[in-house]
Amino acid sequence: GKHSGRNAVGTRLKELGWDLKGSDLDAVFDRFKIVAEKKKGGLEDEDLEALVSDSANKGPDDWTLSDLQVTTGMSGIPTATVTMTGPDNISRYCAATGTGPVDAVYKAVDALVGTSVTLETYAMQAVNEGIDALATTRVTIAPSHDSGLQRSTSLHSQTGGEAARKFSGAGSDGDVVVASARAYVAAINKMINWSKNRRG
Repeated sequence: GKHSGRNAVGTRLKELGWDLKGSDLDAVFDRFKIVAEKKKGGLEDEDLEALVSDSANKGPDDWTLSDLQVTTGMSGIPTATVTMTGPDNISRYCAATGTGPVDAVYKAVDALVGTSVTLETYAMQAVNEGIDALATTRVTIAPSHDSGLQRSTSLHSQTGGEAARKFSGAGSDGDVVVASARAYVAAINKMINWSKNRRG
């Protein structure tokens, strides 16, 4: 069913098995309002669950996507301007070009965060049906050799081969480029935090 109002969202999330309180509920409700306005109404249960999983596990040292704007077309160079807030709570922006709008966004994020990664996998699906469906993007990244981050290998249990440590992220939004950006930033945050924890 459709949901509106912070208390109604909190109640419905609890019924769905998500007991969020305080700032966690506030973060989901803020995203809920933005998505509901774009969809011209309330959200379905699947939309709410996607917003919860997209807003979960945010740490104090994480980078946050504040805004993005893309220009693309058949005759132009795809360009993205991305604004992010760093762990120091300072807002920064960067413009970059790419082979497509998502590539341009990812290059701008890399420049802002100051890291170099390899995109291993990229997958997108609609959470529900229709033209106003919420898109969920999932990505997997690995630190590039020149990233400056500690690389780690893991041993594959069946083949015995070693592979670089990978980090996944998921993002949801009514706009596929924004969903893609959210997923990428989530994966980068995991990679940075993992590397920071390994250094002690």
